[in-house]
Amino acid sequence: MRVLVVSEDEKERLRAVSALKLHVDAEVVEATSGEEARSWLVAEGQRFDVLVVDGDLQPRGGFALLYDLRARADLGELTAAPSLVMAAREQDRWLANWAGANDVLLKPVDPFGLAKRVSALHGADLHPYGDHAAAAEQVAAATRDHD
Repeated sequence: MRVLVVSEDEKERLRAVSALKLHVDAEVVEATSGEEARSWLVAEGQRFDVLVVDGDLQPRGGFALLYDLRARADLGELTAAPSLVMAAREQDRWLANWAGANDVLLKPVDPFGLAKRVSALHGADLHPYGDHAAAAEQVAAATRDHD
């Protein structure tokens, strides 16, 4: 499995990368900004099995990055991957839903929980882009199943 971890916060990135390398059989690639991730995914066409994105990216935010990637996938510009958002607040779950995220973890992220949820996302079906009801149910189900 190939996982892209996107976070400007070195501690969150290290926590996620360490958890995935220790507990999941994964090749983990780190991006330190949304623009770097967008470049790899859109310009270079790199593929990942799961995206782990910090919701607090600057200047546009991780939610906007995911929304943009899902829109581009809908247009056939890239292949969308299941995604998990590392969010700062409980209220950010609706933003994750809007962005098309498959799952949400609140920061600071529990390494064992992250590894388990990323493993569950590997090969997960994506709900249709723009199907916000399906996205909300998927996020709610992931929360019920893993919390």
